[in-house]
Amino acid sequence: MAHAALKHVAQEKNSPSIVLTIMKQIFISHATADSHVANKLAEDLKMAGHEVRIDTKDLGLGDDVVEFMEDGINRASAVIILHSKNSAQAKWQKKEINAAIWKEVADSGGTCIVIKLDDTKISTMLGPKVWGTLNLQDTEGYKNLIEKICSKLLPSETATSVVNAALKLDSPNPFRRIRAEYFEERTDLLSRAFASPDASKTGTLEEITPCFLEGSRGTGKSMLLLSLRARVYISRQKSSSDRHKIFGFYLKFTRGAFCNIGVSQQTDNEGSGSDILKAYQEEIVADIGAQEFIVCLLESLFSELHQCSSQNLLQINGTCEAALVDDVYKYVFVEQVLPPRTFLDLMAIFAKLHRLIADFIRRKFIYQENTKVPIASLDLEALKHVIEIVKSHIPEIKNSLFVALLDEYENLFPFQQRVVNTFVKLAAPALSVKVAKKLGTSEISGTTIGQELQETHDYTRMMLVYDVEDPASFKVYRDLLEHIVKNILDSEGLSISINELLPDFQDDEVPSEGLIRRVAELAKMTTEELANLPDKERREKTVYYREAATYRELYGQKGAHPEKRFAGFKTLSLLSSGVIRYFQEMLAVAYYLRNSSESTGSKLLTLKAEVQTKAAHLVSKHNLTTLGRNVESDGEMLKFFLLDLGDCLRHKLLKHGSEPEAARLTIVDPENLERPTFLTLRRILNVGTREGIFQTREGRPAFKPRHSSDPQSAEFNVSRIFAPVLQISPRLRWRTSVHGDDLRQLLDPLTRARAKRSLMKALEGGSAARNDRTLL
Repeated sequence: MAHAALKHVAQEKNSPSIVLTIMKQIFISHATADSHVANKLAEDLKMAGHEVRIDTKDLGLGDDVVEFMEDGINRASAVIILHSKNSAQAKWQKKEINAAIWKEVADSGGTCIVIKLDDTKISTMLGPKVWGTLNLQDTEGYKNLIEKICSKLLPSETATSVVNAALKLDSPNPFRRIRAEYFEERTDLLSRAFASPDASKTGTLEEITPCFLEGSRGTGKSMLLLSLRARVYISRQKSSSDRHKIFGFYLKFTRGAFCNIGVSQQTDNEGSGSDILKAYQEEIVADIGAQEFIVCLLESLFSELHQCSSQNLLQINGTCEAALVDDVYKYVFVEQVLPPRTFLDLMAIFAKLHRLIADFIRRKFIYQENTKVPIASLDLEALKHVIEIVKSHIPEIKNSLFVALLDEYENLFPFQQRVVNTFVKLAAPALSVKVAKKLGTSEISGTTIGQELQETHDYTRMMLVYDVEDPASFKVYRDLLEHIVKNILDSEGLSISINELLPDFQDDEVPSEGLIRRVAELAKMTTEELANLPDKERREKTVYYREAATYRELYGQKGAHPEKRFAGFKTLSLLSSGVIRYFQEMLAVAYYLRNSSESTGSKLLTLKAEVQTKAAHLVSKHNLTTLGRNVESDGEMLKFFLLDLGDCLRHKLLKHGSEPEAARLTIVDPENLERPTFLTLRRILNVGTREGIFQTREGRPAFKPRHSSDPQSAEFNVSRIFAPVLQISPRLRWRTSVHGDDLRQLLDPLTRARAKRSLMKALEGGSAARNDRTLL
């Protein structure tokens, strides 16, 4: 059945204009005799993106029926009551109906939806809740009913729609530029805003030693590379002696002409890639790949020279440009017909060469034709010589360190990575190579010259992950954010400190009586005993347990819950998990919300604490719900896995006696991850690390393709940006121990519901480590 709700989900992956909202939890109440209808409805609602609980699927032998019913109804955004002639004799359905009505009316929570399965009379109390009749034989009517349910549950304005509106490039929002490419027309702003004040990082990048930058999505890899781009670097330097210290040219990797010719990449059980080149000779593929890479670098180099000349950052007159282009053309090309006169002329020739290489690859490898090689003279030595020609014609950069800034290394085939590795190993001292790659993605150490690329000896590695729980690292990160915000606001003519921009709440989040009661509960004493403690000891316990006590007071009781507060520079910095993009998104959404509801005539910009809280929750929901669209293949599984982990960690936060804030998970039996039955779990953890959903304190990937020098780790954190939507604390104070099998079963639709309930119960006592664990 392809009703519009399902079309909405299907189209979402292909259309940026359609946004996916946070799924709703639905509880289906029905009589046993109507289970077949309930199961069908549950499956279709799940396909439409909702979380559905139903006893026929989720209730197992020995489970507590009353507990299942209460938990399902209390957590549900909607309770669907399937009413039929069988309902009159359904004892448990009557209890579910009473609980659902009580929750909606007396407890101000949830929505009751009554769907008739036949013409049996409905009680007066349920009469206003009737939405229609469900008849599985009436395909059109059933489709309309599903649509009606979805339209009721999905808000008209979703989290993603708000985030998209806040980040529109044509808006006046000063925080809208969260991606490097958004600064193409404002390189001056990029040079001021995103030049890292962290001397350890900037210093490393400006050295001749090659460097690999690693970070998850949004950690500023591209921003740091682009800060070394000549058009940015030169304009940033105040001292004339430093202006031409670095000449960087930027290239974003793609698979180029090889992407559609049958060269594919296969991933083995460890996640590392291997080339499948069919019957083609590896030497030919590697050589033509190297030629194509050189062409890309030459295009980038002369594009940068053209931009610097156009912006008067380099003094290159027409005569100098013509002479330089002529010398390069004569050196690179044998045929010298109509030699170019300008940088643009030369780049047009390189573009034509790209087409010739692509044509050669198609004819050679697809159509099996004997065709002429378009060029065979481009190699690393040729690139070095071209750089010397450039230096000889432009005195300003004669002594500059030329730096190739290479982005998205993970996009390449392994054979292309070997080509790049060869450049990294052999390029110095003529030029330096800086390579950015996504954290947790596979990489190889091989080269085309038979020598391994070795860390420390051949290159350094820079981890772009800040440990926000380490005081020193957190301070460096906050300094960077403050630097970025200050320069963005200065560019908009706004002068305000970061703490004035992001004020905190001035009142208590929960009533003091409730807080004291929860603190006493966590400290395992009565409120009287807590009150009678010496002042210093009482304050220490209150500070120690305040966060967990606040969560328990907010979420540990029935009924509607207010949103957990997140406001103030330090809090939002912590919530962003050391990922610059998350912090910028929260500021951009807060600014958008503020401008939507307030007069903006004043030059004094303040984002109220209430607005910051709303922005934090919207950004958190947005990043969760777009996983299915942003992460191909595994996004939906990763989203549900994260939701299940959130349920378990929230349960521990509300129930555990002494260590509730524990979104740091440790797998106590990591050796089992090597077993074939754990392949899906290992893949999901790898993907989650790559996308920044899982992190480690040290900044290294929690789970990555194994490497002989980089053994498998067993600990990972849930990124704090998901804390608002998962209703867990962003403070990862304690570990939660789990078995790999606990997590593996969460990924299996047949065992997911029961595995989650089992894990939640186990975590009440601190960990899921149990002696009766068996591997299925």
